[in-house]
Amino acid sequence: MAEIRKLEVECKAKCSAGKFYAMMTRDALKLPKYTPQTVHKVQVFPGDGEVRVGSVYVWDYLLDDKPSAVMTKVKVTAVDHKNMSITFTVTEGLLKDDYTSFANTLTTTPAHSDGNYNCLVKWSAQYQKANEDVPDPTYFMKMLEDFTKELDTNLLKE
Repeated sequence: MAEIRKLEVECKAKCSAGKFYAMMTRDALKLPKYTPQTVHKVQVFPGDGEVRVGSVYVWDYLLDDKPSAVMTKVKVTAVDHKNMSITFTVTEGLLKDDYTSFANTLTTTPAHSDGNYNCLVKWSAQYQKANEDVPDPTYFMKMLEDFTKELDTNLLKE
């Protein structure tokens, strides 16, 4: 059986943890407005605004090496609103081409800092490669890092 691997990226954000997490959950449909360089379209099912285990997101987003937006469909497999954590498991799209399993977890944590940032945004990916020739998804983690910075910058403009 293929080895389960893990990658993580952590970003310091100036917006509040609650605001960032709300944008990724109940306000996800607004993401293209706040992250136009990265996300073109987001759909969430069911569309009642409440994100829970079983909710489905369909993302159209840009990757540096792709000429146009790519699609990824994910299912929410864990959610902890109290601790501002959500796990998405990929069910369709680009990532399924190279990875037999792929899940990423977002955790936002309020920071007690020196005033340079207000929260930590941590993305972790657990994945299994379809074969050993498949590279680690560092490109995807870089996209999440860029997305986080873009979202933080635009949330601060409100």
